[in-house]
Amino acid sequence: MNAADIPVFPQVRAGHARPVTAAVGAWIQAAWLMLAEGRSYIEDIEGGTDQPQMQSAVKLRLLEQLVDVDNRLAGRVPVADAHCLALGLEYGLQEVAQASGTDLIEIFALAEEFGGPSSHDEIFVFWERLLEAFPGELPDRLIAQGQRDMLVTLRSWAVLSRAVGLDIGFLAPFMKEA
Repeated sequence: MNAADIPVFPQVRAGHARPVTAAVGAWIQAAWLMLAEGRSYIEDIEGGTDQPQMQSAVKLRLLEQLVDVDNRLAGRVPVADAHCLALGLEYGLQEVAQASGTDLIEIFALAEEFGGPSSHDEIFVFWERLLEAFPGELPDRLIAQGQRDMLVTLRSWAVLSRAVGLDIGFLAPFMKEA
């Protein structure tokens, strides 16, 4: 199945319900991981055309990141980064997208690692679909206007967190890693 046909955020559309505090925390974590790290990975893949080994490493890291986001949105305990790729390929994604491991192999052109064709077009299509379907705005912090938008977004998250009794400080470890 190609990236344009994969349902994105299917549980949100199906009315997936979680306790409000847990849901707010999970969605803020997902948003941070996608906007802070996901966008950087996409930019590295786009700009690394003359560095195929770097592109391969970054696309694998992006896939691992999406598995991490999927785990958080599902309410599962996040696993160590070293296990995310294997889990993604074995079990696919359920929250971020309705994608099997085989679908992910095609989207992320993992056959390239074994001498197959090399193309990152499906990754870009998949990423854009994720951004468009995300329930909220994910500002691009890599552009000048994005810095201002990022501050506004962080303030909004803080207000939302306080409203459900959640300390926004839970994001501090994520911000330190970015």
